[in-house]
Amino acid sequence: MNKWINNNNISKVLALAVSILLWSMVHLNDVTPTPTAKIDSRIIDNVKVQAFGLDEKKYILSAMDTDQVQLEVKGKKSDLLSMYSEDYKVRLDLSNAKVGTSTLPLSVDVPSGVEVVSVQPSSVTVNIEKRDTSSFPVSIVTSGQPATGYQMGSITMEPSTVSVTLPESDLKRVDKIQGSVSIDGEDATIKEKRVKLTALDKQGKEIEGAVIEPSSISVVVPITPPYKEVPIELHYTGQLPDGLVISKAQPSVTTVKLYGSQEALAGIKSYNDVDVDLGQIKDAGTMVLPVDLTPPQGFEKIEPSSMEVEITTVSNSQRVIDDIPITISGAGSDVQAAIKSPASGTMSLKLSGAPGLLNSLTKDDIQLIASVGNLKPGTHQVNLQVVLPRYVSRVDQGTALTATIEIKDNAATTSTQPDSKPHDNSKGTTDNGTTDNGTKGSGGNTGSETDPNVDETDNNGAANDTTPPEGQEPQTDTGSP
Repeated sequence: MNKWINNNNISKVLALAVSILLWSMVHLNDVTPTPTAKIDSRIIDNVKVQAFGLDEKKYILSAMDTDQVQLEVKGKKSDLLSMYSEDYKVRLDLSNAKVGTSTLPLSVDVPSGVEVVSVQPSSVTVNIEKRDTSSFPVSIVTSGQPATGYQMGSITMEPSTVSVTLPESDLKRVDKIQGSVSIDGEDATIKEKRVKLTALDKQGKEIEGAVIEPSSISVVVPITPPYKEVPIELHYTGQLPDGLVISKAQPSVTTVKLYGSQEALAGIKSYNDVDVDLGQIKDAGTMVLPVDLTPPQGFEKIEPSSMEVEITTVSNSQRVIDDIPITISGAGSDVQAAIKSPASGTMSLKLSGAPGLLNSLTKDDIQLIASVGNLKPGTHQVNLQVVLPRYVSRVDQGTALTATIEIKDNAATTSTQPDSKPHDNSKGTTDNGTTDNGTKGSGGNTGSETDPNVDETDNNGAANDTTPPEGQEPQTDTGSP
């Protein structure tokens, strides 16, 4: 042991160790301590409440007493200054919410290193309503006017009905689903325009939140020149086989639209360029004949551009109608006209036509008219005008029908018969063969306009129609060869 102590090297090592220990003990309290980070707080206003968890196919959040809250948070000042308002999330869980009004707590998501001090308010009151869906027709309104001389036709849309989903209370307020199209200055049809739809209440105000499916539709707005809808008159060409007559002629359309200038439209009353070729018919029965329609001269367009005429023909039949009265027309107030021959003031006619139509005829369906408007006092042989129903003709249509008419001057009659009353030409009598000239006079149908369907049924079940074919007896016949 004495050897270790007496050894200089050992003594030096021990001295050094003691020196280091003493130095450490002296300087241990001289180390400066690390300062603690400062904690700060911050107020964040108007943080949006985010609702989630609601089955929006069945329910809707119709009301919430507030959708923004105020947050107070704390943390390191550096952290707070580096955060934005969007980094703070206030959430409302509606997954368990029920229909009606309820108060639910809010939850807050904050960035790492930040703590929530308070939330104002910490809960919200909400109202949940059940969604309902109903179908509504779509209405389209237009604004403005087409170009001068043009007009708007009927608007078409696809689809024409849509479904609307709203809370039950709001769905009851829906009055109509409407879209709007401007036609101002348009001179051509607006085709396949997409139009956005809006749900409106009875006051015309938009109902917010309406889910419309589809939300827009395709609309076509016809913009056309002026047009006029006129009736069709059938004209016939060609000849039916011998022994056949028309029992029915039914066009697929009865009117056409003619497009043209205002002057041209004002002068047209009917469309008579409809030629039906009877030469195509070979046997009795029903046949459909196609007909092309072309606009008359001076017109731009016709709609439709084609049609069909269903023609039914049957075997010809004949019948004699007796006691058909002769009426006088055209006699002035200063003359008297009387029938001298035939003395009865009536005639019989042998007629040809479809059996069903002939069987239904009476003498009241036929007119024999003696026109005396240009005749002077005296006795005259007057050709009779024969007015027959459609598709009926005289068997002897080449033979003239005449009557002997005596015309007297009223002044001469009064001087020779002072006690007799003046003859009233407006009312005929049966005495001496005088006939009432007001009965079915020349105002009967002369074939210049389309008659309504007779709609009588012959032995084959065919119905009679209106328009006479060329080459057969016209409706009005003077009896001349």
